[in-house]
Amino acid sequence: MVKNRYKIEWVGRCVYDTSDKIWGWFTYNDPTVTDNLNHRYSYVFWASTGKTIQFKKHEYREWSMGDLVCKKKARNYNKIDIVQMLNIWPSFYEDLDNKFIFFMLVGDTNEF
Repeated sequence: MVKNRYKIEWVGRCVYDTSDKIWGWFTYNDPTVTDNLNHRYSYVFWASTGKTIQFKKHEYREWSMGDLVCKKKARNYNKIDIVQMLNIWPSFYEDLDNKFIFFMLVGDTNEF
């Protein structure tokens, strides 16, 4: 199942005026990788709810991802769980998977 490839670690939602945005991060479990490289990187994602998802690759360090989350909280992103996320955006995993596969094939032009 597609969603088993993505370990969503944190998702936040920011709603104001006519804006409705999400931001979060995950690790990717690549079924073709047999060593421990799966969690060497984490990926930040963001989008207007229901729109095109964008990504940025990060060297995985728990403290640095925590810093990014704190910055988003300071910008009024409120944590939501994945069930809430799927209620807001039912096709989230399919949209995430479609865009992420393309992102991985093309490569991150803003890497590090």
